[in-house]
Amino acid sequence: MVYVVANDGQPLMPTERHGKVCRMLRSGMAKVIKKCPFTIQLQYESERNVQPVSLGVDAGSKHIGISATTKTKVLYESDVELRDDIVKLLATRRQLRRSRRSRKTRYRPARFDNRKRKEGWLAPSIQQKIGSHLTVVANVCKILPINQIIVETASFDIQKIKNPEIQGIEYQQGEQMDFWNVREYVFFRDGHTCQCCKGRSKDKILNVHHIESRKIGGNAPNNLITLCETCHKGYHNGTVILPKNIKRGMQFKDAAFMGIMRWAFTMH
Repeated sequence: MVYVVANDGQPLMPTERHGKVCRMLRSGMAKVIKKCPFTIQLQYESERNVQPVSLGVDAGSKHIGISATTKTKVLYESDVELRDDIVKLLATRRQLRRSRRSRKTRYRPARFDNRKRKEGWLAPSIQQKIGSHLTVVANVCKILPINQIIVETASFDIQKIKNPEIQGIEYQQGEQMDFWNVREYVFFRDGHTCQCCKGRSKDKILNVHHIESRKIGGNAPNNLITLCETCHKGYHNGTVILPKNIKRGMQFKDAAFMGIMRWAFTMH
């Protein structure tokens, strides 16, 4: 299928008459403006007889499904895979900048208190995914006369997933209620006991250890466990291995993204 654009840039109905397209390109009546998907632009005035085309968008945190159809025919389909390396790249950049500042401007006063986030700020990883959704839709609208866009989104109740019986005021009484910080909650949850040696090392100094790297897993309680000083140093030295039954548990990054994306996508 060849997508057609008028001489003023407005999209027309695509065609499957490949022979006619070849003749128009050879005679100069049309030119190629995009090879994937193959799109031509007419070099003369033409009629604007177009059919209603609906664009369906299956939004997601890892993939985007796109389908443009008329009442009887599918005109465009694609599955777009989203990037998942934004967090790693930003964390690497932060480490490099911090290292450079400590070398070059060791005595410079702190400036992070002067920063202020704009209203409607979103995390860069989320902003990139939402931007990808908008870009994909805009690219389809450039080659097809879309008159209706249908976006499939979902809303997740994360607290309900964790506890199906939760209701009312219990939503305000989370697992970290009455604790000073995440560190104190993790110690309490693990019984102030090393989860590796179970106290056999007799080391009274406890540390909070990330199961996955903080760069990837963050500081959520389900990514933290209690280790004594001996096991903690031994793990980083390669002499201690964490038990296999220690797992991070359920992750809700995708569900949280879909909840944010519902509003950010429709606002644009």
